[in-house]
Amino acid sequence: MITKKSTKYYLILPILAIFFGLMIFPTIFGWYLSFNEVFLSTFNHPIFNGIQNYLHVLTDRMFKKSLIFTFEFTLLTTIAELIIGLGLAILFNRRIKGKRFFISFLLLPMMVAPALIGIMYRLILNEFIGPVSYYLGKSLLVSQYVIPTVVIIDILQWSPFAFLILYAALQTIPKELYEAASIEGAGRNQKFWYITLPRIQPFILMVILIRGIDSFKSFDMINILTSGGPGSMTTTVSIYIYKLAFQSANIGKAAAASLLLLLIFSLPLTLVLRKIYKGAS
Repeated sequence: MITKKSTKYYLILPILAIFFGLMIFPTIFGWYLSFNEVFLSTFNHPIFNGIQNYLHVLTDRMFKKSLIFTFEFTLLTTIAELIIGLGLAILFNRRIKGKRFFISFLLLPMMVAPALIGIMYRLILNEFIGPVSYYLGKSLLVSQYVIPTVVIIDILQWSPFAFLILYAALQTIPKELYEAASIEGAGRNQKFWYITLPRIQPFILMVILIRGIDSFKSFDMINILTSGGPGSMTTTVSIYIYKLAFQSANIGKAAAASLLLLLIFSLPLTLVLRKIYKGAS
């Protein structure tokens, strides 16, 4: 018999079931696979091999190389998107004719799926039929230019996200603060460093965290555009795990790499979030 007191527990059962199905079970099953020798062809007959998968991943030169590229890619794109987004937010935080149209135009790249961005630029930068390669007389997807190219493409797509957050943050600053600062003789730079920046600091941290996490997980655009190449120059950790699972068919090793990535990335992120939370409180 359902009572008023037990109703609340029945109401959260669907959420618990979804959480278990999408988070708890895959995590537990991933740990199980990581301690077994499992291939796609032998998925139903795993062989326990202890920590061998973890040792193979940690000693794999490709894993280390992909991890380094992923950190470099994340650092470059996050910093650039923050600077560009902040600059655009300050630029549009004033009366500009046609501002609504320009803001809507700026937000368009963010609304396109990363996979579609990858397809679009793969055609534009194609060595044989791409207009950019034709007019430049060279391909931007060769080893000399490929890393700056994928970084710039990510910046072009996601700088509008940083702009949107920081522009909204600037709208929350009372104009009276700037008026009072002007009366006291403060210049434009002083207003920025002592009024604007402290007021939008939580939003800056939000942009860094969200874009940092998203850049670290990058897969769609780079995989479609370069497939991690030339060679392995643009292989992110996500692409490395994908190739392990679906090209090498080594499910156990891919599961171990995924969990190692979780430990490498989640622990520092947890410490950063904890520090930010303490600073905010």
